[in-house]
Amino acid sequence: MASHPIVHGLSIDVEDWFHILDCEGSPDASRWAELPSRVERNTGILLDLFDRHRVKATFFCLGWVAEHFPTVPQEIVRRGHELGSHSHLHGLVGPLGAESFARDLDTSLQALQHATGTTIKCFRAPGFSLTRTEVGWALPLLASRGIDLDSSLFLTDRAHGGLPLGRQDPFTIQLHDGHKLLEVPVIPRRFGNRDLAFSGGGYLRLLPLPLLRASFAEVERQGHGAVCYLHPREIDIDQPRMPLPPQRAFKYYVGLGSVMAKLEALLQQFHFGTLRQMAERNPRDRSISLDNLLRG
Repeated sequence: MASHPIVHGLSIDVEDWFHILDCEGSPDASRWAELPSRVERNTGILLDLFDRHRVKATFFCLGWVAEHFPTVPQEIVRRGHELGSHSHLHGLVGPLGAESFARDLDTSLQALQHATGTTIKCFRAPGFSLTRTEVGWALPLLASRGIDLDSSLFLTDRAHGGLPLGRQDPFTIQLHDGHKLLEVPVIPRRFGNRDLAFSGGGYLRLLPLPLLRASFAEVERQGHGAVCYLHPREIDIDQPRMPLPPQRAFKYYVGLGSVMAKLEALLQQFHFGTLRQMAERNPRDRSISLDNLLRG
């Protein structure tokens, strides 16, 4: 158990309301610029909330957002937060393949660096879509572009992949060329017979505040931190609604009106910081070589 307070990771995937993955009813990228944007407004609300609580977060921003709304990443950096890439056009890693993934990554890094003058060193794949199929080429590619912190691994099976690993904390991945990559994964916790990532996304919107508080407290009691992840759209009850299939519509829109109050309460009760601060101040799991990661 750490002798100082556990720091939970606070992370935001900076997307607009229409950036939805792999779903019939969502608009094609060729139409995005025609749609009314909510990303500046919603990101600003989150930035103000974090200012009030004097907490810093890691913002994984789409390069497309930086191109069309450069004040968004500029304000993130101006207020002292950590800025990372969330890809350029929000595509799943597997279907892109290595060459298209590299082009998309490079475009996003250029857009973010052009907007802010900041060298980008963090990355999160859309949908946490790095699986054991892709990590062998994707992680070395990230390191070759100067990325030293990744938060793309979701350590259980999920809709867009996931990579089950028996780990409880951030860890270092040793690559073949001697580079090291700090991995800050989303680690679900066991509830009954299910793994739930209670600290982010739909679970954060759906679960009641007492259960969220109890879950964060239990993770702390065990000596670990949780990674909180959400999108600016998840605080926006007035966002346009897309014609999604019923199950996806529920997953996408449930609990939007509850998130700000839950965040306020959690920020008041627990210690949060950037993903880098979380990894620096909390216990780390043992390092692992890329070969061993591929073997599981």
